[in-house]
Amino acid sequence: MNMRSSAPMDMTGMREAMASGRATASGLVDQAIERAEAVNPQLNFIAWPTFERARTQARAPRSGPLAGVPTLIKDMLPEGGIPASFGSAALRDFVPPDDAPYAQAMTGAGLISIGRSTMPELGLNAVTESPLFGPTRNPWNPDHTPGGSSGGGAAAVAAGVVPIAHASDGLGSIRHGAAPCGLVGLKPSRRRNAGEEAFRSITDLTVNGCVSRTVRDTAAWLEATQTRDPDCLPPVPPVTAPVDRRLNIHAYSRVMRTGDLPDASVQRVFEEALALLGRLGHKVADADLPFDGPVAMELLGTITEGMFCRRLGMLSQAIGIAVKADDLEHRSATLIAAGEAISDDRFASAWTSMEAVVAAYLARLERIDIWMTPTLSTEIPRIGVFGPDVSWADQKDPLIDYAGYCWIDNFAGTPSISLPIGFSKNGLPVGIQFATRPGGEALLLALAYQLEAELQWQQHIPPIWIGDR
Repeated sequence: MNMRSSAPMDMTGMREAMASGRATASGLVDQAIERAEAVNPQLNFIAWPTFERARTQARAPRSGPLAGVPTLIKDMLPEGGIPASFGSAALRDFVPPDDAPYAQAMTGAGLISIGRSTMPELGLNAVTESPLFGPTRNPWNPDHTPGGSSGGGAAAVAAGVVPIAHASDGLGSIRHGAAPCGLVGLKPSRRRNAGEEAFRSITDLTVNGCVSRTVRDTAAWLEATQTRDPDCLPPVPPVTAPVDRRLNIHAYSRVMRTGDLPDASVQRVFEEALALLGRLGHKVADADLPFDGPVAMELLGTITEGMFCRRLGMLSQAIGIAVKADDLEHRSATLIAAGEAISDDRFASAWTSMEAVVAAYLARLERIDIWMTPTLSTEIPRIGVFGPDVSWADQKDPLIDYAGYCWIDNFAGTPSISLPIGFSKNGLPVGIQFATRPGGEALLLALAYQLEAELQWQQHIPPIWIGDR
């Protein structure tokens, strides 16, 4: 672990440098491409480079609040004319005809993508390993995963290639990429973002966002890319200052499926965060889950298996490419087999039961300001532990235990944020998660500003670092 006397330049710093004439979009994009080419052989975070397109865009006049900032787009957000493989060899030849609405929002904000970042096959894992691109590695220790499914972008940001990267989150993927890489990862509310205006249901799980090194960058990205549809949530105003009131925080750290404590390093960092929040004047209390943990995790497993099996055909129809289980990695194929064994009645019943779980969680959030948990239950896994050659049956329970804190906010549509609060005994980042009521992103960002000011996590850089020296 290294700590600088001053933080590396972030996205906000880049914007200020361009405004003052100390930097240009072309210069920043060229620098990001050079950094990517230098460190990608070690980390493997680029699925499809778009270097020449980025250089062309950087030379042209560009407007928007984030104009000229280099970034990466996760390989599941369609961009017209650019491959979108979703991390799957079966889709390596898929080229979308048009930009997705969220990609359009990024363009409207002025961002310039230098490439598409790696992800696990179809976004179905908490690590970033696929037969198509191989494993993506963590700059804090390349023997370990950068998380997933937004691990490619997270690895690039953590290594200093770009200051911020697109990410998406269906059951925790923004937070599951941010925490292993020592980054800020905000999962927005349902119906917060451009392209998500029609989301109404508990089944609308996936939202877009970013991973970054600083809270101000995440706040600026959210403000620039959110929807302005008057029928959706009121826009989040610019958030630039720490929270200025005492918060009522409920804290829970046990593994939901088993009731066991998380690993010792995770529990230590969690307790250190509790102590810090108390010193800052917040009211923090240990709390029980507002729902039955083992029952909820069983429902989660049933829904995960049944949903992937049933949505694979919808994906095939949407993109015009037939995708069958035989075309997928071993892990995905065994997940499909598990889903095929779930009857329609059992699948529907699981969703009905999950509605009650969500209602209990939302009722708890009405009584408090913040729900606090670890982001992940163990130190970051090594490459291969949850890899594509491991069957779903062999990794289901360990994976659910490892990544089983984040999912509830996708079902409930609530915002949550993973913050890089500390490190394991082996020097690997440990994230802590904070959630609140729907539409409460401003509160999460204000709390994050307060914690960032105390911990100065933006000054920590990993051993593999290509950014400002």
